[in-house]
Amino acid sequence: MKFITSYGVAFVLILLVGGWLVTGTIIQGGNGPGEGEKSIIGLFTGDKDKEAGVSGSGASATNGDKDKEAGVSGSGSLRGVNARENVATNGDKDKLKLQSVRTVLFEAQQMPIEVSLRGRTEASATISINAQTSGLIESVSVKKGQSVEVGDLICTVDQGVRKTQVAQAQASLAQAKAALKQAEDDFETNKELREKGLSPANSGRSYEVQLQAAIASLASATSALDSSELELSRTMVRAEVAGIIQEPLANAGDMLSAGNARCATLVQLDPMLFVGMVVEAKVGLLQEGLKAVVTTVTGQQVEGEVSYIASISDAETRSFTVEIEIANPKSLIRSGLTANAEIAIGSSQAHLIPQSSLTLDSEGEIGVKLVNGDIVQFASVTSIKDSLNGIWVIGLPSTAEIIIFGQEYVFGGQQVAVTRVEKGEVK
Repeated sequence: MKFITSYGVAFVLILLVGGWLVTGTIIQGGNGPGEGEKSIIGLFTGDKDKEAGVSGSGASATNGDKDKEAGVSGSGSLRGVNARENVATNGDKDKLKLQSVRTVLFEAQQMPIEVSLRGRTEASATISINAQTSGLIESVSVKKGQSVEVGDLICTVDQGVRKTQVAQAQASLAQAKAALKQAEDDFETNKELREKGLSPANSGRSYEVQLQAAIASLASATSALDSSELELSRTMVRAEVAGIIQEPLANAGDMLSAGNARCATLVQLDPMLFVGMVVEAKVGLLQEGLKAVVTTVTGQQVEGEVSYIASISDAETRSFTVEIEIANPKSLIRSGLTANAEIAIGSSQAHLIPQSSLTLDSEGEIGVKLVNGDIVQFASVTSIKDSLNGIWVIGLPSTAEIIIFGQEYVFGGQQVAVTRVEKGEVK
């Protein structure tokens, strides 16, 4: 009994599925209204129905396909034809639409050609102020960092017996003067007596010798006084050049001798020097007397002049030492500051353009894209110098209309829609 019931249920289900397959439809999306419906049985017999023209829902679908091919009227067929026409029309418009670019007109201008150096500031001279005599330092009249002028007292050495020696020399000079006066009087008296015949003719020789000896004694006494006064003056050590006192600096009580006579150290900051190195490829561009601008790491900027170019390169770096002399009247620029120098060697015609306008051609060559009318052209350039306002390049005509926006989407020979903007609008 169960066996008969199971087969009966299965038979009923088969009949229901078969009826659905015969009468049901399936809808495919994306074909437009009313164009996606298709009978389920047509999925299995569609190819045969197309060949035989079978009627029914499958046949209607086949006829619809034929109507579309022949341009037959019908809502579904007309919609399909119109859709294809719209696609074709839009495609033609896209082909006719030009790529838009923005351009700026650039004029060639004089670009200063400069050689850049990196180096440091350096005092033009570091001077050791030495005493020219020996003895104990009695006092020091300066301190570190003090500015001094020519003739300012630096330190004083104990005078010792030097003042006494000056007094003795003065006395000796006075004695020599008196002896000379006496010798001159004796010589004149003897001369008068000889002329009157009251004295032997050969007596004048001895008086003449006495006179010459007195003159020599006076000269010796004068020299001795000068020497003793000079020795006394050497106890007052003074600055021979203007500058700033630095260490090492002697202290009161230090003993100065022939091997250790330094009283103080002085640096000369006016003029100041900038010392840098120039590579061998550019040393030939420089010459003494060229103007330069030196900028220190502290932001100080001052003009100067090339004062020295080394004739021999550094053995390791193959670069040459260059010195630039700069005025520093108030000693505001310190020695040893990191600094940069720009040495002006001339000027050249070039274009200052935005770095963003640079691009590459198909061979990897750097350049820019210009427009001639509405046709794109590629022009290779050579970069000369970077600046805050752009990059200096050469290789362009004196007037060049450069694409600044959209250059990456166009190629040489392409026709484009050009919109010219002013330089001030470029950001």
